[in-house]
Amino acid sequence: MENILLTARVENERRSGSLPQTPLPANPKKRLHTSVTNLSSQKRRRMSATSVDLGRRHGEDSIAAPTRPTSSTVDRFLSNRPKTFLPLSITPRTRRISQKFGLVDDKVLTFRDDAGPSSRSRDEDTLGLLHRSASSLFEKITPSHPTSVSENLNKRKDCLAVLDCPGVSSDPDSFPISWSSRNLIAVVCGLEIFYQNNDTKSVSLLGRAGNSALNAIQWGGEGHENSLAGGDKIGQVRLWDVRPSGLVDGVVRIWSRPASDAIKSCNWYRGILAVGAESGELSLIDTRTPGILSKVNTHSSPLVGLQWSHDGHFIATGDKNGVVQIWDYRAAKTLLETSETVTKLRHRGSARALSWCSWKPNLLATGTTAPEGKIRIWNTSSSNNSEASTPVATIPLNTSITSLQWSPHCKELLSTHGPSFTPILRARNQNTPELTSKLKYTKTPLANSITVHQYPSCQRLMTLSNAHTSAVSHSCLSPNGENIYTLCPREETIKLWKVWNSPKPAGRKSSAFDKFSIR
Repeated sequence: MENILLTARVENERRSGSLPQTPLPANPKKRLHTSVTNLSSQKRRRMSATSVDLGRRHGEDSIAAPTRPTSSTVDRFLSNRPKTFLPLSITPRTRRISQKFGLVDDKVLTFRDDAGPSSRSRDEDTLGLLHRSASSLFEKITPSHPTSVSENLNKRKDCLAVLDCPGVSSDPDSFPISWSSRNLIAVVCGLEIFYQNNDTKSVSLLGRAGNSALNAIQWGGEGHENSLAGGDKIGQVRLWDVRPSGLVDGVVRIWSRPASDAIKSCNWYRGILAVGAESGELSLIDTRTPGILSKVNTHSSPLVGLQWSHDGHFIATGDKNGVVQIWDYRAAKTLLETSETVTKLRHRGSARALSWCSWKPNLLATGTTAPEGKIRIWNTSSSNNSEASTPVATIPLNTSITSLQWSPHCKELLSTHGPSFTPILRARNQNTPELTSKLKYTKTPLANSITVHQYPSCQRLMTLSNAHTSAVSHSCLSPNGENIYTLCPREETIKLWKVWNSPKPAGRKSSAFDKFSIR
């Protein structure tokens, strides 16, 4: 230590001029950096930042201190090699091998993050990569709602039960199954009607349809839970009644219509039964009276779709040509006689699938078959007919839509499908293409599937492609709004699916009256 201080003092005196400019005695144990030409070099000596004494004044020489080892920029897991370490595209043969194994452009053990536009500048920043990796651990993933299909059918894609229904109608426009509010599922098998109690799993024979098979059946609404209505191919409407004890009471009443006018659809609202015929005629029947209340014929094709709104204010009807009409039942009893409709909704396919929304009664969803294959959602509360005739949302699927079901617990819409198709365009010229009636049927994930869409984003949440091996012709919703039954006539089976879940009841809030009592 004394030698170092002595050398520093002598050097200072020499620079100040008090000593002659003579070189210091050489120390054989210490290497000196001197210049041969006595000229100052522009290249400065590289020194460690740890050897600089920031406490000294500018111009004073700092005493050299032992330097600390600097940290290397080499990563522990990825080698810090030169970019031209292993050229893999020297010859055509090596280039082909490199392309096959994904090693072209020298990408072996090279990390690259394409998450953002500034990823290239941050690839070599180790702290930046660690920061992004740590931030991803604290990102909150938005959980799905427990009532949604994403938490039910999307996780368990298996049916709960399979029921055989030999002899079920193969007509794609028929409605051979219905689910009552008493949890009874009725199925038409040939000329006989069977029903099963889903609580006890007991199967009973309800009755026979007579000489003609039934095209459509429907359980009664509020106050008529034990009644089942059905329309046959010869124009007769029959009413059966099931006693609470499970015994069959048989046919209660028959309403006769023209023999050549088959019944295509029917739907209840409390004690009023709406019936759609093959001629396009709509009839209203009060089940407490022997006659028909009123009838009107405004559709020019078979009335294959019929649905009451949940509040009983509107009736939606759809025919084979794709015309949908909405009737306001609140106007008067002579509504059908005056033939005044709110609006006409035009489609290019058979409008068989109709469904009113339960949590927003003014929403109506319609689905069509080939050659259109679209789902449209309409707002019937608009006072302007031009706005009411424009859908608020359209979901093109290019697949036949056979039924629609709104979820009563969340904003989701379920649809069942038949075959998928691709329209064939024939152009008269390059500017005016014309859609022909010829379709090319293709196999897609939507074919013969159960699909659930979100509203109002119309995002597809789930598609169950292997629900049935053939077209799903019809579906019905359970009384609690959680399960559905789907029918496949070719399989002659109906399957039960758990689609949604009921929300948990909200807990009762504590009150001051729970802590105190009045004596």
